[in-house]
Amino acid sequence: MEKLVEYVEAWTKAQKEFMERWVKSQKEFTENWVVATKLIQDSLISMARPPEGAGREILDLYQSALMAMVDSSKVLTDEAGKIQYMWKENVDRQMDLSRELVENYTNLFNKAA
Repeated sequence: MEKLVEYVEAWTKAQKEFMERWVKSQKEFTENWVVATKLIQDSLISMARPPEGAGREILDLYQSALMAMVDSSKVLTDEAGKIQYMWKENVDRQMDLSRELVENYTNLFNKAA
């Protein structure tokens, strides 16, 4: 029975480490994606700025729409990161409860034996 407890502890530890790394990598990826998108758009828009007139107005409208999309992506990314973190915390708690359950059953069976 003690081997079972050791196995469950090792399994939950590995799962927690995986979840921690997964959430961190997802957060970093989405943050980097938003930054890269903004940098690409900034460089494209600054390449050839037309003089005053209709072309410039269209470009300014395009830029403001693009910035609104990038800002919305940032907000979405931040909120998705929060949801992922909450999900990870819930999974961690569930694994802790499962580990405690195995330990309690093991102690109960050891006392009965």
